[in-house]
Amino acid sequence: MRKYYESAMKQKEETEATGTLESLTLLMQALSDENRLRIINLLLARDELCVCDIQSVLAMPQTRVSRHLTILKNAGLVTARRDARWMYYTLLRDTPLGRELCAMCERTFPGIPALAADLTSLNAACDLVCCTFPVKHEEAT
Repeated sequence: MRKYYESAMKQKEETEATGTLESLTLLMQALSDENRLRIINLLLARDELCVCDIQSVLAMPQTRVSRHLTILKNAGLVTARRDARWMYYTLLRDTPLGRELCAMCERTFPGIPALAADLTSLNAACDLVCCTFPVKHEEAT
């Protein structure tokens, strides 16, 4: 079983590195869902958010938020870190794909009322469970 797992992980790394049709399909599928776009929108506004904070702002069940974040992570769009029992997610901005995605979203998202409403909810939420409200990415640089 371990040999199979190591082989599968090596194949996954090679696939991600080569930019195959399969990886492009994963990316397009990740971007094809309204809820995942809403999550990307929130992560554009904050350097890092906890699953429970995203859940609170978007009024979605934790399992659904986690599932969408896993899809985004598998597509190479976000990264995760664990702190005690909480998982924190960050939009990958330092890759060519991440830079292009952020630029496209920053041009497109402000004109969409539902996404603007999500940001208003995020900014108004002073009782977020885990988040310490890191500075917006552009302001940090």
